[in-house]
Amino acid sequence: MRGNELGVLIRGITANVNFFISSKVEKHGIKQGQYEYFLHIFSSPGINQLELARLINVGKASVTKALKILEDDGFIRREADAKDRRNTLCYITEKGEKIVDSLMDVKIKAQDELFKGFKNEDINSFYKYLLLLNQNSKDLVEGLIE
Repeated sequence: MRGNELGVLIRGITANVNFFISSKVEKHGIKQGQYEYFLHIFSSPGINQLELARLINVGKASVTKALKILEDDGFIRREADAKDRRNTLCYITEKGEKIVDSLMDVKIKAQDELFKGFKNEDINSFYKYLLLLNQNSKDLVEGLIE
């Protein structure tokens, strides 16, 4: 398989999954772009914005924009860290708690459909290879990003 074929496959999978997620979460007032942030905040209450940027592999400005939308819509709240006022901590609000189960169902449904026909050992191997590809891609650009 050539590199460009891999890119086409990865972009196609990503586009299809994003379309599926959008079709399911927008009825709750959350856009696909904020969905991943919301789930990380739910999974790690009090997570700071820098950690979110690292986990999702985006810049600080992208995190700030997504969190502002979630905050303005009442799904999360942000607080300055009492220990270090430069850090902003994120929490799900009561309004956000009301949609958590539905959003988690979307994640589970997407994973179940994506791995339909896979054996558990196939899934484990797949993740192992994805982690290796991810690390290799980071190594590929190391030194290029300043």
